[in-house]
Amino acid sequence: MKIVHIQASMPPSGNAAYRLSTIMRNYGLDSYVLNLMPSFKKDNAYVNVAKRGRIFGKIVDYGVKKIKTFRIRKDVYFYTPLSAIGRDLVSMSLIKEADVIYVHWVSGLLSINNIENLAKTGKPIFFFMHDMWTFTGGCHHSMECEGYHLSCENCNMFEWHSFFPCAHLKSKERLFSKYSNLNFISPSRWMASCAKKSFALRNKIIYTIPNVIDETIFKPIDKKVVRRILNLPQDRIIITFGCVAGQDNPYKGWKYLEEAINRIDLDNILIVVYGSGYNQETVDNTKYPIRFLGRVYDDTMLSLICNASDLFVTPSLCENFSLVILENILCGTPVVGFDTTGIPELVKTGQTGYLAKLKDSDDLAKGIRSILNKEITFDMGQYRNSYSSRNIIESHIKLINQYLKIE
Repeated sequence: MKIVHIQASMPPSGNAAYRLSTIMRNYGLDSYVLNLMPSFKKDNAYVNVAKRGRIFGKIVDYGVKKIKTFRIRKDVYFYTPLSAIGRDLVSMSLIKEADVIYVHWVSGLLSINNIENLAKTGKPIFFFMHDMWTFTGGCHHSMECEGYHLSCENCNMFEWHSFFPCAHLKSKERLFSKYSNLNFISPSRWMASCAKKSFALRNKIIYTIPNVIDETIFKPIDKKVVRRILNLPQDRIIITFGCVAGQDNPYKGWKYLEEAINRIDLDNILIVVYGSGYNQETVDNTKYPIRFLGRVYDDTMLSLICNASDLFVTPSLCENFSLVILENILCGTPVVGFDTTGIPELVKTGQTGYLAKLKDSDDLAKGIRSILNKEITFDMGQYRNSYSSRNIIESHIKLINQYLKIE
């Protein structure tokens, strides 16, 4: 059985698509990733889309994107319209040989016509929904907006009326309803419930399979040893916060963590931020010292950071299935986060951390104190079993076999 994952770009450390394909191969599946990034070369399991025509396509897509996002609000993050041209992949030998196709993040790689051409092959295609983009008019997280339930008209991401979100949503709905071989997987129950309410996927079955993490990497390691490796102090309480562009992205809620931390009175706290670089404003506004580790490109390094921490705080306002939360839990590090979107599926007060009221900095501070004062016990046992790579890969195999009619 040959499985091909389609992914627009691959960061040096990989991501959910890369991890899924890698662990599938670890369990004996013939899995490949097809992507646009020539710099991402791990081995022959990761194939780049041919360069021919790429520059022209990128120029056209860039120009059309500028038109489609004209007058988008400046505080909006993660709105991506459909690609105008994209890349037609059906002629590639890897696609021809594939028994199953997984579609991950494809903005800038596939247009609606490209996706339809893939659907016409008749092969089972699984959209793995890492965010809401698959069933909205272009936003990756709708926040409080429920426009995707009906039409995405009057999209509040634009300063004035734009017909593009509505047009994008309708084109997705037409495509998804036309082909029975298009299937949809959500890593969280919360995202699955959103998808079922959407205009684009209201008549589709939504399967729920969590993201997979290599538990041979993300596991408890002696904290003293890890801190020595990372050159972090042994005598400090280390609180970590991690995400790309975290302080600048309002959806990640840094301001709530900043407010909560400033309400805690302890002398020996060190804040460790990874995923983004030094930020003077952040340093000036936080009363405790901050160590910035920058972008992390290696899962082993991520595991070391998780193990060095006494507590991970995720003040995000929206999360589907947070890999970084699960990474910390599997390393034995408790997590404090808001009771919203997919976070409660991983963070359980009294088991894996503390759930604070949404946008409530005081309650976030209360959760941090509860963990640091050992008022809440930590038990990750059931999570190591529930989110074991074997169980998750077996769920994928069962679903694939169902569509390939394999007993």
